[in-house]
Parts: sequence; structure tokens; C-alpha cells
Amino acid sequence: MGKTYKVTVIGAGDRGRTYMGMLKNHHQNDVVFGGVCDLQEARTEKASAEFGIAAKFSDYKKAITETKPDIVVVATPAFYHTDIASFAMDNGCHVLTEKPFDLSMEKCFKLKEKQKQTGKSLAIGLQYRNQKVNRVIKQIMDKRLIGKNVVMTIFDIRENRPKIAMHDAEFGNGGPLNDVGCHYYDLMRWYYSSNVKSVSALWRVDAAGRPNIINAIKTKAPDNGVITAEFESGDMLMMVINWSLPTCKANNYHFSSITGSEGFVLPKELQNYPDVKIQSGDKEMTLSPDPADDHDCIQAELGVFDHLVAEIEGRGKVQAGVEEGILSLAGSMAAIKSGVLGRAVTIKEILDSRPTILECMK
Repeated sequence: MGKTYKVTVIGAGDRGRTYMGMLKNHHQNDVVFGGVCDLQEARTEKASAEFGIAAKFSDYKKAITETKPDIVVVATPAFYHTDIASFAMDNGCHVLTEKPFDLSMEKCFKLKEKQKQTGKSLAIGLQYRNQKVNRVIKQIMDKRLIGKNVVMTIFDIRENRPKIAMHDAEFGNGGPLNDVGCHYYDLMRWYYSSNVKSVSALWRVDAAGRPNIINAIKTKAPDNGVITAEFESGDMLMMVINWSLPTCKANNYHFSSITGSEGFVLPKELQNYPDVKIQSGDKEMTLSPDPADDHDCIQAELGVFDHLVAEIEGRGKVQAGVEEGILSLAGSMAAIKSGVLGRAVTIKEILDSRPTILECMK
């Protein structure tokens, strides 16, 4: 990097600690911590001790104005993302915010205008792009090795999340159809080089009675759904997302398949193997990661951060910015709205009406 950057982290939970660990491990010579902020004092104390951060805060505005960082990392529940990012930009900071972008489409568009006004860089942590197997799938899609009319099928099955904000439709992350769904919409847009056109879904709220969330959240978000998305390219995505299961020994299950008009990816090759075997016509072939991707894939969050710095320094672009954040959130919102209306919902409907996750549920 061209200089030493001061970074203040807002949110010291799992994701904030992941970013702090990445910076400590990979940027110890060119990043200094300005401060750490969290509403829970125990979290700030733990992060302070583990990462050597002296300045501790419970108010994000004080954390930003008093530490005067170059970059603010926002790792709070999604409900706060754009508010904190906007304040950071007003105070001269670049921003790396976790996904989902927010729970309000209107607030996302306001941050888009704020970015134009301030000229600050914004990166969104849609870090699935930095997994080696996903880089290989991108190769397959770019080369159209399995033809057109591709269908990606994803099963993402997990126990209900101990992280309470995950299930909160109003003040948290908007539920798994939003929290992990935004990753998949972003991946498919990247794979297919095409925007989502419309989304159809059926969903349920099955974890509402679990002991860890029954009284903790006023409005429980959808946590079990079947979603199909059509892209402008004619390619498709089908997802089964269920994060409502009771706590169990096998606490997650993930399975994917990819088929096209001329071939398919062998399903067992998608379980995080870096080499991917495909059937293309009457030929079987194996694709391996491009060595040029090695740095980004050392740790997914490292790739997100380093591309942000590259944009700040004028030698690159963020991997996912405001447009990616808006469109991935729009996919999640369309799915939730579809489950209410009983019909497909277009992305244009969401972008035009600019709802909240809660409004999509009504």
C-alpha cells in the first residue's frame, strides 16, 4: 500500500473481530487501529485486549470524530450500516461496510448520493467472490463452457442463529433470506454478468418459537424459503434457504449444482474444492484456480479490504460497491415481497418503491 492507514472498527462481534484479525495478520506494517466501538462493553474490552486497541467507544459518532480514521469498518447489524457509513463519509472517511447493505432501500439510495457528494470510496463485504471455488465457477461462466440458460441451485440449511440480530426483520439483518441471500444474488450477477430481472418465492417463519429468540425480537424475519430468480441473460438461480432448525450436532448443510444447455458441473466438485470438474458436451474437463486470484483468496476479507485501498489510491476498484449493494438487497426484498403477493416481483418494482424489509413482509 502507498501509505499507512488508520482504521476504526464499529461493531466488535463476529464480523468485526474477523476484520480486525485480518488487519492484524496481513497489514500489521501499514494499518494502525484508531479505535473500536460496540454497544456491548464486553466486546470492546475483548477486542481491545486481543488486538491492542487502546481507544474504546460505545458511541459510533464519538469513535469516528475522536479517532479521525482514514477508513471506517462497519460491522454492526444491517439496520445501522448506511447511517454509520454516511456519518463516516461526512467526516472524511472511506468506508468498508458489511452486508447486507441495509434494511431500507431508501437509505441505500441516500448513501449513494452521499458518496457522490463526498467522493469517498465505499466497499461492501460481499466476500464470497474471494473463495477459490467461486473464482473457478466464474471462469466456467465467462467461457460459457456449459452453454447458456444456466441454472445454479443452492441448498443452504442451518440451525437458527444464536446471533439474535440475524432473525430481526426491523432492527437486525432482516433474516437469512436477506443476510445470505444477498451473497447469492451478488455471486450470480457476477457469474452471469447480468442483473436479476424478477424473483419468485415462498417463505415461512419457523424459528419464531425457538428459546433464544421467542421473546428477544418483536418482528421475526423469514427464515425458511424456496426462491427462484430470473436474470436478464436468461440464466436462473434456485435457492432453498432454511436457517430455522433447532440447535443440532450437524449445524449446517450446503449443497450446490450448476447445469446449462451444453453441460454441467459435477455437484461434488462444488463443496469448496479449488479444482472443479465439469461435463461439457461429450468431454470431461477440470478447471483450476487462476494464480492471479491467489492474493484475494488468502482470506476473503483481505481481498475486500485491499481492493478498497486500491480504489482509494487510484490504482483499482472496489469489488462490490454501492450498485452491488443496492441490487443484492433488491433481490432479497423481491423474494420477501413475492412471498406476500404470491407472484413474481421485479427488481424494478423494488427500486422504484424503495421499501424496507419490514414493509416487504406486509
